[in-house]
Amino acid sequence: MDKLHIILEAGYWVQVTPLSRLNPDKWLAAIYKRGRTGWITQNCKLEFLTPEDAYNWAFEEVFSKINREEK
Repeated sequence: MDKLHIILEAGYWVQVTPLSRLNPDKWLAAIYKRGRTGWITQNCKLEFLTPEDAYNWAFEEVFSKINREEK
C-alpha cells in the first residue's frame, strides 16, 4: 500500500488487468500520469504471466520516472 501512496502523491497510477478473452492467463500493466483534466497513459506492457510480475514492472518504471523528475 505504501508504494501506491507514493506514486499517487507523485501524480502516477498503475493498473493491472487480465489481457482479455484471447489470453485470459496473461496480464497487462498500464502506467498513468495525472494531467490537467484527467489521467494520461504514459506506458503499458502486455503479456505478463502473473499480476505480481505486472505490478513489479510498473512500480519499477514509475519509481524510475519519479527519480528522473526529482533530478
